Amino acid sequence: MSDDYDYDDYDEYDAEDEEDLEALYVMGMPDAEEVRRNKNKGSVCLTTVLTFLLIPAVVIIMAFSLYGCGMQKLDGDGMVREHFYAQISQDEAKLMMKDDDGHVIVDVRRADEYAKGHIPGAILIPNEEIGTEPPEELPDKNQIILVYCRTGRRSKEASQKLAEMGYVNVYEFGGIEDWTGDIVTDDANGIADGKTASLSFESFDGGGPEFNVEIADESIVSYASRSKYRDPDHGKMHGSGYDEIITFTGVKPGQTTVIIEERSPIADNLDHKYRVTVDDELNVQIEQLSVKEINEEADEGMILKINGEEYPVLWEDNESVEALKELCPLTVRMSKYGGFEQVGSLGSSLPRNDEQTTTDFGDIVLYSGDQIVIFYGSNSWAYTRLGHILADKEIMEEALGNGDVTIELVSE
Repeated sequence: MSDDYDYDDYDEYDAEDEEDLEALYVMGMPDAEEVRRNKNKGSVCLTTVLTFLLIPAVVIIMAFSLYGCGMQKLDGDGMVREHFYAQISQDEAKLMMKDDDGHVIVDVRRADEYAKGHIPGAILIPNEEIGTEPPEELPDKNQIILVYCRTGRRSKEASQKLAEMGYVNVYEFGGIEDWTGDIVTDDANGIADGKTASLSFESFDGGGPEFNVEIADESIVSYASRSKYRDPDHGKMHGSGYDEIITFTGVKPGQTTVIIEERSPIADNLDHKYRVTVDDELNVQIEQLSVKEINEEADEGMILKINGEEYPVLWEDNESVEALKELCPLTVRMSKYGGFEQVGSLGSSLPRNDEQTTTDFGDIVLYSGDQIVIFYGSNSWAYTRLGHILADKEIMEEALGNGDVTIELVSE
């Protein structure tokens, strides 16, 4: 079968009709003179026609392969507008970062995640803060914007929102957990303005304690830890001593609780409890609250349940807690109060040592000697501290912020 196409068979485009010849020209087909020549010869190559017809389709396919993410919207004139951003590989992103084209790298994670490590030169614009108004950090909608997060989910959401606001050069390249390039922290990059604070703990290779950091509210403070060997030429041998240095960096003003869990197979297990305060200039202050020996086999603690669900508690070492244990098993009906706490009567008075205290979510205190209070927010008053629930703010708000609850206290 011949690949030539016979124009004589295409009656609506009669080569003798000048208007039809003009129509052929407008459609991008061979011009009139060529048609006349080919008409005398009897045919023209079909591939010439198909080439002109396929070019637009190829262009559309290429566009969608690059800009695979977008959304249709109607503008004020009722016209459909597409808002696209491009998804690229991390290798492509690295190449683009080498160009001196005024691009900006945007990290859309939370501030505490950013502080723990981010791509050099990246600015922080959390996804949750990107709404419908252009961010102040991105005044130029034609600027090349490279967007990433931790895994790639939030970066896609942020890129779509930026595209819908009219940013035309948005490139999303996934999550930092897959990044093989350089990563810096706030301290290394000179971004944090506040004064950091550090804690130091002794350990040694081959059985020395390890340390785990639990921060009640990670939106207030972040941390980084490193091991500093006492002998620089130790070569990491069995028994080499070192200091575990944990440095805290302020993320936003506020107060939270930090637990340093010290665990060792050959020594005592301890929990070190601290109150960490970050001021308006992001300076960090640390106050030690208690050190408690942890012995899982000992019968010295209490189990706390809220509406039947058990929560881990770091109890204070004082006579009020010892007296509370004597009341166990104990069930207390609590009432929500003030939008930040649950309060319930113990039915009897306990020894008290009230001090002016600013509480945080998860704190358990004794009020007026005969009432137990559990906080899911903050308040300042004279209390006796009983303990602290090791859970984050969202968990405490969910457990205590939706109506009255019942708690159970059982001796272990």
